[in-house]
Amino acid sequence: MLQSAVQDFIRIFRINVENFGRTVAMAKVGLTKRYSGSSLGVFWSVVKPAIFVGVFWFAVTIGIRGNKPVEGAPYILWLLPGIMAWFYIQDALQIGGSSVRNNSHLVTKMVYPVETIPVSEVLSLFFVHMMLMLLVVAIYVFTGFGLSIYFLQLPYYILCCLAFSLVTAQLLSALTAVSSDVLHLVKSTMQMLLWLSPILWSIHKIDSSFLRRLIMLSPITYLVEGYRNAFVYNKWFFAQWEYAAYFWGLMIVLTLFSSFLFSRLQRDFADVL
Repeated sequence: MLQSAVQDFIRIFRINVENFGRTVAMAKVGLTKRYSGSSLGVFWSVVKPAIFVGVFWFAVTIGIRGNKPVEGAPYILWLLPGIMAWFYIQDALQIGGSSVRNNSHLVTKMVYPVETIPVSEVLSLFFVHMMLMLLVVAIYVFTGFGLSIYFLQLPYYILCCLAFSLVTAQLLSALTAVSSDVLHLVKSTMQMLLWLSPILWSIHKIDSSFLRRLIMLSPITYLVEGYRNAFVYNKWFFAQWEYAAYFWGLMIVLTLFSSFLFSRLQRDFADVL
């Protein structure tokens, strides 16, 4: 099985490299199509998270009155890096995870490299994510926190987030293509993950070391905490090399499993869709 999974990964990787230009073009088309018909267009991708952050910040500061500094930063500034990572992951799992089913015409009516469909959707979301991260950097600069040398590791964590999104989108897109129940399960799980992951609350407030370690096993925790390492905690990623090794080890296993499963289920895509 391992040898077959490696061969499947090499095949899918080769197809994506050969069709990279087409994938980027499809990503741009997908981005434009997602916001077509609206006067603000792609700027809705900024409005949506801004509304969520604003409402949640208002609820915490006014309703709960819990706007205390977190790890030395105002709550809103502590929240921003982690929530931006989460918005990208959430969209990648939902939109990228349903990409094959949503683009069934490319599977059933055309000769098209199906392996590139999840990648193009995740890339279209990645363009938005990069725009939002530039906005977060600007907010940190204009609020007086300034540029930090730890910002230099931000591309590393963005790469980690992209890798995780690509792998999970590929896995979920194969599963949702053969069963729409998986799509409903993913949507239901997203809300649970939002509250169980240290996105809206600090993991350092958990007293139980066992529970803290359990939550840290989630790759989402590594990504959210990583973004905050660059903006808030001022910690280098290589200072936590064991955690980084665990994340990339998990990514290797997940990549091979995803490639193997996608290749096996791909045979049934046209019939099911």
